[in-house]
Amino acid sequence: MGLRRGGGLLRSSVLVGAMLATAPAVARDGDAMAPQPLAFSDQSPTVSIYGLPRADGYTVAEPGAWRAGLRVDYTSHYTEQQAGRESLLFDGETTRAALIFERGFGDDWQATVEIPFVDHSGGFADGFIDDFHDVFGFSDGGRSSAPRDQQSFRYQRDGRLALDVSDSPSGVGDVRLGLKKRLAGVGDWGMAVAGELKLPTGDADRLTGSGAADVSFWGTVGNNQNGTSRWRMLAGAGGLYSGQGDVLEAQRVQEVAFGWATLGYAVAPSFVVKVQAYAHSAFYEDTDIEALDGTAVAGALGVDWIFSERSRMEFAIIEDLNTGASPDVSFLLGLRHAF
Repeated sequence: MGLRRGGGLLRSSVLVGAMLATAPAVARDGDAMAPQPLAFSDQSPTVSIYGLPRADGYTVAEPGAWRAGLRVDYTSHYTEQQAGRESLLFDGETTRAALIFERGFGDDWQATVEIPFVDHSGGFADGFIDDFHDVFGFSDGGRSSAPRDQQSFRYQRDGRLALDVSDSPSGVGDVRLGLKKRLAGVGDWGMAVAGELKLPTGDADRLTGSGAADVSFWGTVGNNQNGTSRWRMLAGAGGLYSGQGDVLEAQRVQEVAFGWATLGYAVAPSFVVKVQAYAHSAFYEDTDIEALDGTAVAGALGVDWIFSERSRMEFAIIEDLNTGASPDVSFLLGLRHAF
């Protein structure tokens, strides 16, 4: 069963953020060498609609500077689960492309806007994903015996379809507004606190949104603030309070805990190889279906390449570490340019 968090989770996150946000500003001489996470979060069709933030670092844009980016998550879903009076089938592919704009302000503040577009489909990559699992010895959760390239997100309970999205929908997702404060840190360790508001601009019936607003708060800490080490270490944790929404609303868990940890090594000053884990507690309750009630843990292997003074790219492969609670496999491509 998934982890549970009481009503104090959000209040504690707000209190810690408010206390730390009074810390003084810090110079950024080593920011190009500061650890950056693989910026992904759970892309399950019944989780990505909520305001679960991507893994985040402690750096911010310079005051008055802009950074613009494009992040594309391509996720292949396959899980079929049954438990008593319930059954679930998630079969399909989701592409989420998000435009991200960041603006730095004085006293080490940064504002962020994220505008996503979401496309669910039968896709084309089932054969490739089967081969990928075979090569690396990963579990396919029964994918290889299922029909190829179909899209169906279905959950049945007590003989009633509680969720049925099978028409390959697409559309604008839920827009996100973020605010981050960089802290002074301690020695070589940098720190930041951040928060995000997700707005209900998507469509819950098409699983491009949840139908409600969400708010999240988190803190991050990482090494190499002074830019002297080849090793990159970063960790973050926080809490999400999500609105009831219009997707399985009778079974919703509105307070969710999340966190991530990243370890990287710079094989060259501009090229870092990374491994990362991201976990979160359950978004649903009153069910024995692991895809809804399980504590999700995903692992990633990726690279971060600074290919010009103002531009960088990241690529990652993300696999479920507890099969059934997280999406089968995801691929992340991110591009960012500073102005």
